[in-house]
Amino acid sequence: MDNTVISSTLEDYLEAIAALVEINGHAHTKDIAERLNVSMSTVSSALQTLSARSLITYQPHMPVLLTARGAERAAVIRNRHAALRDFFQNILKVPYQEADAAACRVEHVLNDEMMSKLVLLAEAISTRDDCRQLRAYLSRVMPELRTENITGAPLLALSELQKGQRGIVVKVDENLRGIKKFADLGLVRGSLLKMEGHAPFGDLLRIKVMSSSLSLRRQDAAHIWVRLTDNPADSKNASTQGNR
Repeated sequence: MDNTVISSTLEDYLEAIAALVEINGHAHTKDIAERLNVSMSTVSSALQTLSARSLITYQPHMPVLLTARGAERAAVIRNRHAALRDFFQNILKVPYQEADAAACRVEHVLNDEMMSKLVLLAEAISTRDDCRQLRAYLSRVMPELRTENITGAPLLALSELQKGQRGIVVKVDENLRGIKKFADLGLVRGSLLKMEGHAPFGDLLRIKVMSSSLSLRRQDAAHIWVRLTDNPADSKNASTQGNR
């Protein structure tokens, strides 16, 4: 594989050229500009750079062609994009368009080792018999974490959550003192959290947000509104299975 280092923007150009060639049999500057939503002059500059690196054959007013090196590089980028899009769509249950847009951003920052591990994880979750219950759980819970699904649903103040319950933040009262501080801690709309219990001293609650635990005063937690993503029975069952 060609190891020439190019920017994420140039990788997007290679990916777009390969896609256009696959669809139309050719790629013209105008088509590339429309696909990437950029100006013709911007495309011309990028194509000149790719040509100088022997990844494409480019002449003004002529179809753009991928060289053997360029085609190989484009195939790698497109495969990474497809793997990430499938992971977001099939495992995280994100709608196709959103998954595709996210894949376009993430494909440039994961190295080969991380991509291989992600693909292995997706394959295991999707095919292994011992992941059947996990697949069922993800199919049920992941769609509930979409912010458009929480409008109009019954809400609870964060201070009312029982130990072990999980919820997604629906809103944070604007009059909450220190609201920016809580946002910096991850307590924003759409964040998934879990009530871990009471801190040893004082009127504090212990909350897990993403992978971090933090302490929160009950009176502040009363201004943060959540929708439960599971019921106490689910949490109890999960805990029981984890202790077996």
